[in-house]
Amino acid sequence: MELKEQIIKEYLEQGCGYRKLQGKYGISRTTICKWVQIYQGIHGLERTAKQQSHYLRDMDAPNKKRLPKKAPTADDLQKKITALEKQLEWEKLRGDALDTMIDIAEEKLNISIRKKSGSPQSGK
Repeated sequence: MELKEQIIKEYLEQGCGYRKLQGKYGISRTTICKWVQIYQGIHGLERTAKQQSHYLRDMDAPNKKRLPKKAPTADDLQKKITALEKQLEWEKLRGDALDTMIDIAEEKLNISIRKKSGSPQSGK
């Protein structure tokens, strides 16, 4: 099991706190918190009781009560899919542009910019 998954499972299944996990693995609480939130979002998991009790409210309105989240409708999900598809297309174009810039730079400067697989890391 990957370390990241192990840490997430310890938090969700065993109830270990972020501080305890930070001390055990030497990874910042913020990073662990983000990993857990992403994992919960991907798998559609609810916040744990510990997360709900420690959830920070908006800084500008600390006493403002939050409305419960409504379940997303099919239309909401379709809009999100469309937005994500657009973002993915944009990132593909960005990647192609970066590859083209590297190709041109390698050709013009006559140097290898891309790391070849299997080559040793510099500085070691």
